[in-house]
Amino acid sequence: MQLSKALTWAFVTACISVTGTCGNAVFAADSDRDEINATIVRFKAGIDANPKNFRTRKGLGLAYLSANNVDGAMEQFKEAIKLKPDDIESYVGLARAQIRKGNYKEAGNTLKNGIKYQPNDPDAHYKLGQVLSRTSNNPDDAMNEFKTTIKLNANHAGAHRDLGMMFGLKGDYDSQIVEEKKANELKPDDADTLYYLGNALALKNDRKEALKALQRCVELDKKNVDAFRLLAGINAADGNYPVAIKYAESACTLEPDNKEAKVTLEKIKAAAKDHK
Repeated sequence: MQLSKALTWAFVTACISVTGTCGNAVFAADSDRDEINATIVRFKAGIDANPKNFRTRKGLGLAYLSANNVDGAMEQFKEAIKLKPDDIESYVGLARAQIRKGNYKEAGNTLKNGIKYQPNDPDAHYKLGQVLSRTSNNPDDAMNEFKTTIKLNANHAGAHRDLGMMFGLKGDYDSQIVEEKKANELKPDDADTLYYLGNALALKNDRKEALKALQRCVELDKKNVDAFRLLAGINAADGNYPVAIKYAESACTLEPDNKEAKVTLEKIKAAAKDHK
């Protein structure tokens, strides 16, 4: 039995999920650990020789972040700020460490304090926008920071991408598509941009372009479960059930305990059976 168009398209909307990105921890590969440890030793020696050099403190903070010593990084960035209160990089470093600890409110306050000294630093506004996208009850707070970033640096791909994501959260998919396309133009191989673009295009029922974006997304990010689910939903909506099932199975393989992935696969299999 052929499913109704409305019911089939429900597969797509059920698979759509827009999420923000901010401050993911990056762990050093084994091949880099020796170099990071050696860098830490050098910076420590520099601090012993001159404890009032803010650059050495900041460098040690960054090295500690690379080694995932978050508490050590926070201590060094705070010392760097005491020594040179107008150095925006130290505030950004401290905020990154606070984000890794899950202290988003503190990170936001840190960035606001730093921006007072250098209000024209686009990266500081961008990082603040990312923090606010997680902590503020008003999405306009984050959007204003992303817009400020773009005003200061029109070619900031991340700001265009995340501004687009915020437009999507507000349901303004036309504006989201504009921003995601700009981000994609600036940085073609950013998987998150392609995912957000595919989301928005799917919600506008532009399946052909959505498929292009999402297929490229999973080529770049082979572990994006949401992208595989959405690809499954779009293909199911177009009646391409064998392809849809493969995408849904990929999502389940990546995250066997993902209930949404399991439901997507079950619904598509049921629809494929009824379609025969």
